[in-house]
Amino acid sequence: MEVLETERAAVLARLAEERAAAERAAEEQRRWRADVQALLERGRAAGLSVAEMAEALGISRQWTNHLAKHAVQKEVKKRAASFPASFRMGPIEFDPPPETPQA
Repeated sequence: MEVLETERAAVLARLAEERAAAERAAEEQRRWRADVQALLERGRAAGLSVAEMAEALGISRQWTNHLAKHAVQKEVKKRAASFPASFRMGPIEFDPPPETPQA
């Protein structure tokens, strides 16, 4: 019974260590993604194609395009939030279609 408890404690300790390692890796991934998105935006402004940037990164054009679009959307949201509220448009609401009489 004591051996089993020791093993359980050892496994739980290692799992906690792995969780901490995963959290560090996730933070590093977020930093990498932010850096790459900034570079993709610079590349786009400099006239680089998605294919050129994808080749330089060593990832697919689809993934590169996704990262670049995400960076653009993030910038658009940031700029839109900086406008005074009086300039912002809310969601567009449409009147429901008139009811047609049932025959």
